[in-house]
Amino acid sequence: MLKRIVSESPASILSARSSGRSSGSRRVTAVSTAALCLLTVAACGRSGPTGTPSQKASSSSSASASPAGTFGSLQKICGPGSGKGGSGRGISDGSVRIGVINDAGNSISPALGKEFVEVATGFSKWCNAAGGINGRKIVIENLDAKIFNIAAVTIQGCQGDFMLVGGGNPLDAGAVKPRLNCKLGQIPAYTVSPQAGAAGLQVNPAVNPITEYQIGVLRLLADAYPASKEGLAVGASNIQSLAPQGLRAADAWKSLGYKLTTLQPRPLTVTNYRPYVEEMKTNHAMADYESTSQDLVQIVTAMNDVGYKPAFLGLNVALYGPSSVAAAKAVQVPPSYVGLNHIPWELSGQYPVVQEAKAMLEAAVSNPTYDDIGMQAFNAWTLWASSATACGDNLTQDCVLQKAGAHSDWTAGGLFSPRSTDPATQKATNCVAIVRLTGTGWVYDRDVTKPNSSIYNCDPRNIATVKSYQS
Repeated sequence: MLKRIVSESPASILSARSSGRSSGSRRVTAVSTAALCLLTVAACGRSGPTGTPSQKASSSSSASASPAGTFGSLQKICGPGSGKGGSGRGISDGSVRIGVINDAGNSISPALGKEFVEVATGFSKWCNAAGGINGRKIVIENLDAKIFNIAAVTIQGCQGDFMLVGGGNPLDAGAVKPRLNCKLGQIPAYTVSPQAGAAGLQVNPAVNPITEYQIGVLRLLADAYPASKEGLAVGASNIQSLAPQGLRAADAWKSLGYKLTTLQPRPLTVTNYRPYVEEMKTNHAMADYESTSQDLVQIVTAMNDVGYKPAFLGLNVALYGPSSVAAAKAVQVPPSYVGLNHIPWELSGQYPVVQEAKAMLEAAVSNPTYDDIGMQAFNAWTLWASSATACGDNLTQDCVLQKAGAHSDWTAGGLFSPRSTDPATQKATNCVAIVRLTGTGWVYDRDVTKPNSSIYNCDPRNIATVKSYQS
C-alpha cells in the first residue's frame, strides 16, 4: 500500500526512528537530497538536437594545452582587462564578489555541498590567474546555510554580493522571497523546490521543469531487466518542499509501465532502513529507485539482512561519487546504476575538458570530490564567467543574466549534453549516459545506455510529462 506524503516541522524531521534496528548496523543520518541533484538526470536542457562532447582525445591529452582562460570549447571566458566599468553591489575596481550557497557546516550530514566551495575555489583561482573577469578578480563569499539557514545566508548575500553562483540547498524554497526582495540574481548549480525553480532573476543551466521528468535511466534498465516492471519501489521525502519530487518520480515511472508497489516518503534523518526494506520485500518490489538515500551502506545492509534482492537499484545522482564506491567495497550491493547528463569523471582520459576541470580542483583543493554536484557547479561557473566576460566593461547583473540565458546549445565547454539556457524555452534533456557501480569505481555502461549520440542515449521517450504537485 502506498504511503502518504506528510509534512513535518524541523523538530519532527530531526527525530530519528529507533525501532527494528537491523543487526550490525550503525546509527546514521541520511539527508533527503534526491532533489539536491535534480533526481536522476533531470538537470535539464533543450530536448531535440544533440551533439557530441567537445575535444574528445586519447588518454595522453594534457589539460595544460588550452590557452589561459579557455575551458574546453569555451574560448577566453576569463582574461585581463581594465577591471573597471559597470555597476551594482559587489563590484569595485579590480574585483567582483560572488556568494556560494552550500551546507558544508551542518551537523546532520557534515560536508554536504562542500563540492560547491571546492569548485568555486578552484575555478576562481584558475580564472584569476588568467586575468579574472576583464581584469576583475573573483572574490568568493562562503554562504553556509547548514541546511536550515537558507533564508539568513541569502539575506547575507544581499548585503554585498554581485550574484550567487554555483551553489544549492535542499530547502531552497526559503531563499526565494529574500533573494527576490533584494533583487539578487543567481546562476545556481541546481534548484530543488518548484518555487525556486520557477523564480525570477536567475538562469539555471540545470533547471528541473516541474512538469517534466527524465526517465531514460529506468526506460533503459527496463530493457535490461524486463521483470522489474512488475514491481518498483520509490524512496521519497516527507519534507514539504521536497515532497513533490517523489510524487513526480512516481508519476514518471508509472508512465513507463512500471507497477509502483511501494512509495516511501522518509524523514530527513533515517537511523534504520529495515522497516522500509521489509515493506519493499512484502510488496514484491522487483527493483528499487533510491531518490533520497545518501548512505548506500545502510540501505543495502538492511536489504541483505532481510534477504531482499532487487534486480537492480536505480540511484539518484547524489549517490554518484566515491562514497558509493566505498559502500560497494564494504557490502554486497545489487546491480546499481545512475543516469547522468554529463560526461562521467571516469572518462577524463578520453575528454580533455574533464581533465581540465580535474586540474582546476587539484591545483586548489586537497582531496577534491568528483561527483555530480561538482559537475553541476562547473556548469554554473562556466556559464557565469563566459557571460560576465562577454559584458565587457559594462558589468551588471542584468547584462550577465541576459547573456547567460541566450544559449540554444550550452554544453559548459563540452562537459554536458547540449541544452537551452533560455528560461522561456528550457526543457528537460532527453539525453542520458548510464554509469554502473562496482567495487573499484564507477564505469560507463555502454550496453545499458545504448548510445546514439556520443556517449548519450538521446530519445524523446526519455522524457515523461508529470504533474507539478506545486503547493
